Amino acid sequence: MAEAAPVSTAPDAEPGAGPSAKTRKGERRRAAIVAAAADLFRERGFRATSLDDIGAAAGVSGPAIYRYFKSKHELLSVLIEEAAITWRAAVDDVLNSEAPPLETLERLIDAAVALQLQNGNLRTVWFQEFRTLDDAARRKLARLDRVTMAEWVHVICEVRPSLTDEEARAAVLMVDGLIRSVSALNTSVDRERLARVMKDMALGALLALGSPVSPVSAVGRP
Repeated sequence: MAEAAPVSTAPDAEPGAGPSAKTRKGERRRAAIVAAAADLFRERGFRATSLDDIGAAAGVSGPAIYRYFKSKHELLSVLIEEAAITWRAAVDDVLNSEAPPLETLERLIDAAVALQLQNGNLRTVWFQEFRTLDDAARRKLARLDRVTMAEWVHVICEVRPSLTDEEARAAVLMVDGLIRSVSALNTSVDRERLARVMKDMALGALLALGSPVSPVSAVGRP
């Protein structure tokens, strides 16, 4: 299937609808397309998903997607970039609060958990399909990721001063993997309780860094 087509910028509208109705309908349709793409890219992968598949899941025809995105690659780029910007905004909101280091770390974990539960598919696609993006998009997202990583490392090193930057960086990557793994979890636990479990595990792991653990306590014996 062709991956690009001429783009029409005219939003969809029903006859007689005013500009605000056109805008709302276009926004709803675009959001449905992005949500469907996130689900299908995560489940099937980018290459195995066609625009017709996305359109069917979003309730629009495949060609109608070209009114919003030039190609499947652009849709992927927009989807991943929006996930990165949302995450970046959440981090900025926490860091701008100027709270003590431990509270800042807790709030960063809260933000990561909340975004994972709300937009887990977007973050999963971000990690699965990053290499599918063009060079410019990869460079832009890599810059965002480096800045965010540096800020996490700084906060963790403030909470655990004995750690090196490399140790803190490794810890961030492992905790991020722990939080992202919930997307593959099939559970009946309600989201509020699941969020508490995720936070307890992530925060507990980070606070244990640099602390000696005896063989007895490691296996949970008294």
